[in-house]
Amino acid sequence: MLAPYVRVGVQDGRLFLGFGSIQRVFDDPSLWGPLIRLVDYYSVPRTYDEATGFLERECGLSPERAEELLGVLRGGCYLIPAGSYRPEDRYSRPTLFHGLWGADPQEVQERLAGSHVVFLGCGGIGNLMSVALATAGVGRVTLVDADHIEKSNLTRQYLFTETDVGAAKCEILARELRARNSDTEVCTIRRRITNRADLDVLPQADLLVLSADSTGITELVNTHCVTTETAWLNVCYVNDIAVWGPLVIPGQTGCWSCHQLTARDSSGSAELDALISRINRRYQAPSHGSTNMLSSALASLDALKYLGGFGAVQSLGRRVGVWTHQLRLDEQPSTPNPDCPTCGPLRA
Repeated sequence: MLAPYVRVGVQDGRLFLGFGSIQRVFDDPSLWGPLIRLVDYYSVPRTYDEATGFLERECGLSPERAEELLGVLRGGCYLIPAGSYRPEDRYSRPTLFHGLWGADPQEVQERLAGSHVVFLGCGGIGNLMSVALATAGVGRVTLVDADHIEKSNLTRQYLFTETDVGAAKCEILARELRARNSDTEVCTIRRRITNRADLDVLPQADLLVLSADSTGITELVNTHCVTTETAWLNVCYVNDIAVWGPLVIPGQTGCWSCHQLTARDSSGSAELDALISRINRRYQAPSHGSTNMLSSALASLDALKYLGGFGAVQSLGRRVGVWTHQLRLDEQPSTPNPDCPTCGPLRA
């Protein structure tokens, strides 16, 4: 039957079917009547033979023309199995979203329910991504952070309140996630990650999300995840640029070390290096809620696509940045490097 997300409209002398990424445009007005009638006919469950007979009998189409129009609906994610959409279900709207990609919504939801995600960092990005994944039905979430909530966090770490100031970030975030989805198991680890030994205590997971910004942690996490064959996703912002990726899947994609994705502090001159170090010690990220939300939203969608097995993961094999002051997209390829000292041996 017709999916609830299918609409029909006319603009500038053209008929639009579907809208969004599934939309089809029809310029031939002779097709409008039969197509609109067919879409309406599918508002209740119909068989293929019933729809064919309707087009031939009620719309006067030839068998070939009827088959062509039916092919449009059947091949464009416009139809869903009867009874698969139940408006009262908790995940009914995400179910429709998964259907946009041609995926089996029930299978996607089952995959999410069986997934475990570890978040390193419970700040602005950790707040937003963890609640997005938990409410989407991810079965288990582990929150890792040693920090306590400060008043300056409240401009972007939206699951914290003024009464939470001074409390442990991971514990308050866990409380908020449990309140939103009691079916999601939420665990906490109050620990600062400074070396491989700290990472070795983490549980095995289907995905690790890094949203912490301590010096050297990206390389540390990359080495750990490649060694343990754990998929991981880096999510951050570079001042006003929202950044996510690459999604690293050990043995399948390149890793963080395959290419130089960020600037280094070394200039080749000891004198200049000392000045660079002194300058950079003063750095404080200009954190803003809008940038956090943008990178978190796009990264959350990629995480759900990867875990749920639907759609195309946009950060697979690349690091993506959205410039918020001019709406520009930047990409840094992260293709496998056979000479990479970290992941090269996996492909040898």
